[in-house]
Amino acid sequence: MHPILQGFILGFIIVLPGMSGGTVFVILGIYEQVIKDLVKLNLKPYIPLVIGAIVGIFLGAMAFSVFFEHHRDATTALLLGCVIASIKPVLKNSPKLNFNRLIIAVIGFLLGYYLVGEPISIVSASKEVSWYLLLMGGALSSAVMIIPGLPGSSVLILFGIYDSLLLYISNLDIINLAIFGIGGLIGILLLVKILENLYNNHRGLVSYSFAGIIFGSSRALLPYDINLLVTVLFILGFSIIWKWSDKE
Repeated sequence: MHPILQGFILGFIIVLPGMSGGTVFVILGIYEQVIKDLVKLNLKPYIPLVIGAIVGIFLGAMAFSVFFEHHRDATTALLLGCVIASIKPVLKNSPKLNFNRLIIAVIGFLLGYYLVGEPISIVSASKEVSWYLLLMGGALSSAVMIIPGLPGSSVLILFGIYDSLLLYISNLDIINLAIFGIGGLIGILLLVKILENLYNNHRGLVSYSFAGIIFGSSRALLPYDINLLVTVLFILGFSIIWKWSDKE
């Protein structure tokens, strides 16, 4: 498969909350090589992949921003299903639940629940996001995204900037996107190896805390009203991620 097409698939998929970029790399068969090259700062071979990813992210974000603006509850229901189901791949191959890990998960849940704030809406997306939050969100989400099973978009939801980024992409807000992109480069080049080592050495701690954070922060995607369409889309989003996680 051509790297540009690989990048397009990656970009379009990671826009969806619950989707892990690392899982996409595993499925495409390039995960180990990507990690090795990132550590060595061998980035030139990935220029076509990055170009494809930018196009995929742009088209995916455009689609979601349009749906979000005109069909807020339907869109959040789909995304909520994706986020809840993403707990499955996060806990995949993790140690079994015990009392200590349960406590870690509960702490993560409370952290996610109280940090995320109110459910996202098109009104909150129009508010300006501080540059340092964009920078930090870009760094952490990109580093997390590289680890298979961990969805970087959940970091953006936790920071309360997921909907704002959709708006920035759809409006081609170059300044804010550049700040976020710089943070992303920092995360990929400086944090990804640290996070990978932490994940490999403390899988239980990272997995259960992240599962709790995801579950707690999912309240940002709660629909205002529940009806048949909202329920169906929630089930659809849940099913997509649940089935996707088996592919890894």
